[in-house]
Amino acid sequence: MPAVKNQEPGGRKPALMGLGLIFLLLLFVLAPSHAAAQDYDYEINAYAVYFDVIAPENVEETIEIDITSYTNLSQYVIYTDYPVEDPRAVLEMGSSTEPINVTVREVLGGTNAIYMNFPLLRPGESAKIRLTFTTRGMITESDGKQQFTYYVKFSQPVGLFHVQLVVPKGYAVLSPIIPSPDKVESSTSRLLLEWTRQNVRAGEEFYFIVGFSGEIIPPKQPSSLIYVGLFLAGLIVGGGGVYGYVLYRERKRSEEKAHLRTDEEKILAILREGSVLQSELAEKLGVSKAKVSIILREMEEKGLITRTREGRTYRVFLRE
Repeated sequence: MPAVKNQEPGGRKPALMGLGLIFLLLLFVLAPSHAAAQDYDYEINAYAVYFDVIAPENVEETIEIDITSYTNLSQYVIYTDYPVEDPRAVLEMGSSTEPINVTVREVLGGTNAIYMNFPLLRPGESAKIRLTFTTRGMITESDGKQQFTYYVKFSQPVGLFHVQLVVPKGYAVLSPIIPSPDKVESSTSRLLLEWTRQNVRAGEEFYFIVGFSGEIIPPKQPSSLIYVGLFLAGLIVGGGGVYGYVLYRERKRSEEKAHLRTDEEKILAILREGSVLQSELAEKLGVSKAKVSIILREMEEKGLITRTREGRTYRVFLRE
């Protein structure tokens, strides 16, 4: 019997159909994330902020942004509620470093806009922007101690967010630190605090409040006998240690709430006389704008106040 010519094997069509379905499924899964990425002109792979306390009135701030452009990009803008002095910036791309033209303009509500113009980034190209400037007003005095407050709300997703605060010799950090730092390093010349967050979503907020005063006392290295004693004590009171830790966490939370409660009462007293701009509250309370933002957010969540957008700031009302 002659062989049948030009006949496809019986199993090939189902196999091809299966591959086609898998391909369509992959497109369906990957398309949303790709479309979401295209909602922005660039992707922020990493965003880092470094604060170096030079003096009670001066802080050197450095911002590093690692981005990948989705379009032709030649400008990046950062907004801050604090003064910007001596700004300087560079663009790192591969092994080359290019200077960036920096312009600072005050916009509505007392906010400063930092415009950075740099050589064109084409779609798919990645670079790091490094901006450094000196600012004032981030350290305020409250209840006889100095406080450093930082607040940021992300307008788009960030892969890795990192904050570092360096406090020089001559200051001691006071408890509580809100929130607890992920890393603490101390030496005879400085104290370093770090916070890190991964996969930050658009609209997510981050803040920290650090109180400090006095002089930094470097910790003494404990002897090996202390470690032995701690080990034996841990075996004896292991269960009690866990219970003590729980009590410590509860006490710390109550301290954090009490820390904000006094300022809340002051704000409520001000609002009983009528609505007020959020930027004016910072002046009335004698605290930083970042701290006011944190307190108002807490009060809004409790249903004590409402806020309506007015320019680049908010008008705050006492909730009826």
